[in-house]
Amino acid sequence: MADIKRIENEIKEFEGFAVVVHGASASKNGSTKTPSYKRRHLRRARENHTVDDWKRLRFEIDYPDLAVDVLLADGRVATGKTRLSRIRRSYE
Repeated sequence: MADIKRIENEIKEFEGFAVVVHGASASKNGSTKTPSYKRRHLRRARENHTVDDWKRLRFEIDYPDLAVDVLLADGRVATGKTRLSRIRRSYE
């Protein structure tokens, strides 16, 4: 599970919002190694992208065996139609 926490921390640091990752990504030998998020992207996702856009274009491509919830600053789960700009502003 350490890899999952690492991914959550990398996304928060890089994208500017918190996430909760669900599921287990196990390799053939049973380990839970996951690729680094911040090494896969040069820039943050666009402000006008929605949560659904971000999941489809970023998260699901990198982590197809995992699910994710994007959190507003107050801890509520953001809906799929919420723009990333709104989510990031909630953390200011």
